[in-house]
Amino acid sequence: MLVNPAYTSQIDSRNGCLLGKRQGDRFHCLDGEVLQADQNAARNVLARLTDPDIERFTPYRTVKAIVQARTERLRLGLLNQDSSCSPARALSTESESLKNHHE
Repeated sequence: MLVNPAYTSQIDSRNGCLLGKRQGDRFHCLDGEVLQADQNAARNVLARLTDPDIERFTPYRTVKAIVQARTERLRLGLLNQDSSCSPARALSTESESLKNHHE
């Protein structure tokens, strides 16, 4: 399945919002965490599969507006656990699933 890739390399995959900055092969999160940039973007692409607001052909300017609104809601503390700003919260790699299963 194909997804809209707009802003997937600029979004923090842990919360789905524009809170961080990609620098080369690293993604620097707002809280100081540093992620591998390609893995972060890949998680965002995977999360896009189930994003109810962003479809494959959604114009990039609309995607930007959606993501900026989600980011602002997160900053204001208005997001709840079911928010679409956190699509990656349910994502995990197979190795993470196995690790969590054994704990």
